[in-house]
Amino acid sequence: DFKNQLVFEVKDLNYTSLDEDFMQRAIDCVNKHLDNCNFDQSQFVEEMNTSKSTLYKKLKSLTGLNTSSFIRNVRLKAACRIMEEKGVSIRVSELAYAVGFNDPKYFSSCFKKEFGMLPTEYLDRFIPGEEQS
Repeated sequence: DFKNQLVFEVKDLNYTSLDEDFMQRAIDCVNKHLDNCNFDQSQFVEEMNTSKSTLYKKLKSLTGLNTSSFIRNVRLKAACRIMEEKGVSIRVSELAYAVGFNDPKYFSSCFKKEFGMLPTEYLDRFIPGEEQS
């Protein structure tokens, strides 16, 4: 399911074409505002051109996540993607700001809760290159 997979292609998830289109629009919308720490539910609702309750119900049924959790999940998956692209050359604080978190400690806490390890541990375990200091 969406929440537990590090999937970046909606077509890899088993949705109907309408749900697939909705999910792609939702992910694209969050990614468009990735580095904006002020991007929130109300902006998301407006950009998706729907009501707050409709967006919540649709996301909850497709992903099991509420709106805020969905935004955070997309941001954290983007952080993994950025780490894979930049490797050990990126600092956790840079990464946090790049994916819309304005507090690197909160970012690390969310990352650990989502993936069971800190961003530095993720880098050490999955990204080739010298050890992160």
